[in-house]
Amino acid sequence: MLCVVARWVFSGVLSGCAGESYRLSPDQDEALLFHKRTAGTAFDAVFAAGHEIVAVYATDPARWPKVTTTLHRARERGIPIRIVGKRDLEAISEEVRGQICLSVGFGYIFPKSFLQSVAVCINVHGTLLPKYAGRTLNWIIECGEQESGVTVHLVDEGIDTGPILLQRSFPLSPFETGRSLARKTQEFEPALVVEALEIYGRHGAAAARPQQLDGVTRLPDRIPEHSHLDPRRPLIELYDQIRAADPDHYPAYFEIAGERVCVRLWRPDKPADEADLI
Repeated sequence: MLCVVARWVFSGVLSGCAGESYRLSPDQDEALLFHKRTAGTAFDAVFAAGHEIVAVYATDPARWPKVTTTLHRARERGIPIRIVGKRDLEAISEEVRGQICLSVGFGYIFPKSFLQSVAVCINVHGTLLPKYAGRTLNWIIECGEQESGVTVHLVDEGIDTGPILLQRSFPLSPFETGRSLARKTQEFEPALVVEALEIYGRHGAAAARPQQLDGVTRLPDRIPEHSHLDPRRPLIELYDQIRAADPDHYPAYFEIAGERVCVRLWRPDKPADEADLI
């Protein structure tokens, strides 16, 4: 999990949280990026687009080692780094006052005081909202979706419920796994982050549209029991549930004589470029 304080170099007119327009001076375009996944590609894309990252806040890399790559790149660029915990979000509210925040999969809920302190907080969510809020990547596979995507939205006091600034989708293979979907999502994110920042730089919060949340049922976080198969169902009906399960840590299984029997899927003729697919 990583939080990067950044300076986004916007051209032209930028709108604030309430939609008012103002032209940024060199001292008015500071922002934050919060991250929990491997942020290297998004981090590099932001730099390539001409934005200046001025500080990095990260949760403990000993617990979330995937942030190490981005921390290393930040150190290479001489960017200050601070390790933070959940309780620190209240404490750093004054440090980030008036800044623009970009959250790329940050694992903590931003407290109200924090959101009231910053100019705006923009979140990059690795699924299509509002249907797949929260940690739902494997549910996309189990539900048999033919596409997934990335949503960039403004952060409000809910969880993944804020107005959508930008959303794009990409097709899914019927042989997709949790790992392949995570990889494709991470590869898809950087360009979308840059485009969303450009949109916000031109139009501000006025460019975001409210989410249609009526009738949306929030899916639960995955637990090992979600890998439990009902052997009375036809195999073809279980296919998506099997490939949605983590084959190493929480493989799909059913029980015989009180013991678990695990199920793995593979294709003997799988193309060489589909290493993390079935």
